[in-house]
Amino acid sequence: MDDTARVLGTVFASMFSVLFVLSRNLTKNKEKGVWLCPKEVNESKRAAEIFTLWYSTLWISAVVIVIALQAFEHWDAWGYMTFCCTCALPLLLYPLIFPLAPDRETPFWQTYIFKANCWQAIFSFIGNYWYTHYFYRVLAANYTFPAHRLNDVPLCLYFMTHVYFMFYHVLSNMALRFVRSKYQPGWSRWVFEVMLVVVMSYVTAFIEAVTICGFPYYKFADRHMALTLGSAFYGIYFLVSFPMFLLVDEEKGIKYSLFQTVFESLGSGMLVLCLLDFVRLALGIPLFVPH
Repeated sequence: MDDTARVLGTVFASMFSVLFVLSRNLTKNKEKGVWLCPKEVNESKRAAEIFTLWYSTLWISAVVIVIALQAFEHWDAWGYMTFCCTCALPLLLYPLIFPLAPDRETPFWQTYIFKANCWQAIFSFIGNYWYTHYFYRVLAANYTFPAHRLNDVPLCLYFMTHVYFMFYHVLSNMALRFVRSKYQPGWSRWVFEVMLVVVMSYVTAFIEAVTICGFPYYKFADRHMALTLGSAFYGIYFLVSFPMFLLVDEEKGIKYSLFQTVFESLGSGMLVLCLLDFVRLALGIPLFVPH
């Protein structure tokens, strides 16, 4: 067993052991836990979550086919741009052109799917525009495929990140909602939720890091560091975004305005940026390369 497998085994065993111990202190409600947003709470949110899950099967299948066939080997910058936009734009545009059933009589800016798309569009833009440079500096990561770039980040990734993040956050919504509906509130549930967010954040980041290994044009100086420390570093995004995104239109009778949605996404983005920089400072890595 190599060092990477040993470290990751220890990390995962520790996290899931702590989560299991904390679960023993939870008190169940009489009602069964629910995964999707109940219709009586917010039918628009439920429909949006179902639509996102359904659409995710399509773009994930497309990515798997492209990786398996190595179709990207024949692409130039416009090829990458076309593929990523083709994956992302239907998630953004379809609900506007063909409103989901509960949203047909609602102004589009008040629908949950539009607010969710705005939240993730802002957060994923900040992630690419700013956070990617922390990967360049801390993990010595580098994109080497041909691409149109914005702030030295491939522009196509701004679109692709959006569909990834929408999928991740619907799954995190489901997990957190299940815990909140199945178990009684209190300190034990709060601590369990915090640990659950930590585990989901690390696992999400790790799975993406492993799957992206099938793409040869995203390189790290140190694979061990990328999979172990890099997963924790990337997981910082979700430590903030998973619980914050859940809040949008989650409570019965309380609807977020588009203004509140936008500014909570911006605030979440700023908090993640601070946390990433605190880690950089702790590691003693300069932000800029000296001239």
